[in-house]
Amino acid sequence: MRLPSLLYFFFILLTEIFCSGLVKGQTVSISVSDSASALDNAVVRLMPMPKVPGEYLAGGLTDKEGKFAFDFTKPVIIHINYIGYIPIVDTVMHAGNYTYMLRKSSATIEDVVVTGQYAPGSAKASVYTVQVVNEKDFREKGASNLREALQSNIGIEMSQDPVFGSGLSLQGISGEGVKILLDGIPLTGRQDGILDISQINLSNIERVEIIKGPMSALYGSDAMGGVVNLISRSNQPEKVNLNLKGYYESVGQYNFDLNGGLKFGKSQLFFSAGRNFFDGYSVVEVGRHRDWLPKEQYYANARYIYTASRFKLGASLSFLRELMLDRGNLEPQTTYAYDRHYLTMRPVASVFANLPVNTFSKVDILAGYSGYVRFTNYYTKDLVTLKETLLNDPSVIQDTAVYHTAELRGTYTLTTANKILSGQFGVDVNGEYTKQITIAGGAQTIGDYAVFGSILIKPVRGLDIQPAARFSYNTKFTTPIIPSINVKYDISRCFMVRASYGMGYRVPSLKELYMRFKDSNHDLNGNDSLQPENGHSINIGFTFQISKNKHRFKWVNNGFYNSINNKIDYLLTDANSTPNVYKYFNINNYRNAGGEHQVEYSWDRFTAGASVLYTWTRVTLGQTGTAPVSMISPDATVKLGYKIPKAEINVIVSYKYNGRAFLYSLSSTNDAEYGSRAPFHTLNFSLSHNFWKDRIQLTAGGKNLFNVTNVATTGAVPFGHSTDPTHVMVAWGRTAFISLNLHFAK
Repeated sequence: MRLPSLLYFFFILLTEIFCSGLVKGQTVSISVSDSASALDNAVVRLMPMPKVPGEYLAGGLTDKEGKFAFDFTKPVIIHINYIGYIPIVDTVMHAGNYTYMLRKSSATIEDVVVTGQYAPGSAKASVYTVQVVNEKDFREKGASNLREALQSNIGIEMSQDPVFGSGLSLQGISGEGVKILLDGIPLTGRQDGILDISQINLSNIERVEIIKGPMSALYGSDAMGGVVNLISRSNQPEKVNLNLKGYYESVGQYNFDLNGGLKFGKSQLFFSAGRNFFDGYSVVEVGRHRDWLPKEQYYANARYIYTASRFKLGASLSFLRELMLDRGNLEPQTTYAYDRHYLTMRPVASVFANLPVNTFSKVDILAGYSGYVRFTNYYTKDLVTLKETLLNDPSVIQDTAVYHTAELRGTYTLTTANKILSGQFGVDVNGEYTKQITIAGGAQTIGDYAVFGSILIKPVRGLDIQPAARFSYNTKFTTPIIPSINVKYDISRCFMVRASYGMGYRVPSLKELYMRFKDSNHDLNGNDSLQPENGHSINIGFTFQISKNKHRFKWVNNGFYNSINNKIDYLLTDANSTPNVYKYFNINNYRNAGGEHQVEYSWDRFTAGASVLYTWTRVTLGQTGTAPVSMISPDATVKLGYKIPKAEINVIVSYKYNGRAFLYSLSSTNDAEYGSRAPFHTLNFSLSHNFWKDRIQLTAGGKNLFNVTNVATTGAVPFGHSTDPTHVMVAWGRTAFISLNLHFAK
């Protein structure tokens, strides 16, 4: 054999020995961190080289020092993933020490959802169409509560009541038909069907997940129109994270907030506390009264999470105190006025456990309590001495409304080894208690006990089929079996189709059955003859999404159809009294359908998005045979963003057109009245810039630049949502805002 051939032979032999790890001590050590600290529990996967789709050699999680090691036998492809960070892919050609620094990605955070899922995963992979609003959106809007975070989103309508607060609707279904959750725990304390979302603070909230359409099969009665789930922070890479935030808005809003997190060993502690103050607003200020009542909020929350190799445990506690003042005008020829104080306490507590049974199954347990206490007191206030005295008048009711809701939810999730078949089965126990003078009998309770289950079938690649059903027992009403089915098909990597059918079912709430409420703006009575709502919903849509270089394009089209029988609404029983007298009743039939179209494009520093929604609503009021009345309502949004080079200033401009909205009412003589709320436009903008390596975040901008306040109505008189029966309250006019956030991490 020639010498060159021998040399070549020995070179190949040495290479094989080196690459196969026959030389002792050949290991690879991986260190993963971000700009501040090591990242523990980062996912490391080893892929063969050349890459074989769907195959990997080994993998694991980094330790508390961000390290992961493995024996080197041959060159491999390494994948490193961490939630909230941009993944890294690299090739390892020989043994040694490798250090990787991950960069944060808000897009990655936005893509992870948990609502309705077997396990946390991407919104793209979910069989449900999940809309996500994250911390970046909160900051751009200058949002401190849920109302401000959602008010410019397509398909989400807001309502405002002077006393009951801010409500929302999804696909034309509002009030009791939309379930609002905090980390899976349903919030209680609805007044007139409205759960005041301006009381839901976003401090320590990572994102809000929204699913439109009936989710009754998984979440029960109140989820007929959809689910809004607020997700708290549950993981941070830094050992210490502190944020001090101040917010000012020219309408007279002053907010201050401190939040952060600590990481020690396998434990994490998140906390926040703050104060929000609003000075009140009226289009025309006459005397002391304001249409938007002044309020002061104090809040605090804490969340503890312990993560071990085999399980995860956590507990959280939050508390809100809000004082809202309805100041009366000076009584003639006196020095005093009559004031109403609405003092609200809202405690929420929960514990959870995630317990893996084996490689293919796990148990999740969630137990929680949601409380709501509202004191309504009338005072006489001397405007000279400023002394307040509790009004001593037998005709005036000094009421305390108390609501307690307890939830226990347990699920068992099983996945086959080939992942073709998965299932989730659970138990859901929910009880509600209320005590107040305005409730018949002084106190009432209602309970709902259910078992539910769903199966996720993947018969071929790209096709997901998920049927579900719920069996429940209600202490006041007979409930049927509630089915649903969701289908998602990935036609290609860029194009997917979703379709679903769901049965909606909602039992009347305790307030709708037994309430008797009266003040200067409302006179509302419950109806113990109400029947449960029941209906059917169909949703279908497709998504086309493509990314190339720095270009990203997304096109979404969704359509829905809802048919609801016995929908609960208001009946005008006395139009001659002040205020008018209403009671709850069942509408014969309520139907609506809509088409939603969205386009998003981004390139380098530029982003643009537009959406259009058309909603058709048909309502049949009165006795059987009454002719239905229908209306089509359009809505549209446009959002533009640009990051100015060198200055690194983000500019966001957002516009929303709120089309004509359908209004209706019915009197006790079966006289149906139909009308509409006039269309209006809103325009917002914001500028944001980070200083000192993102330690200082400054955002400033303007809201409601078209100065929309109260919007005119024609025809039907809306119940209770305004002090003027010819208008509805929409916003508090044009304002400027500034937000400063100081961030410290170690």
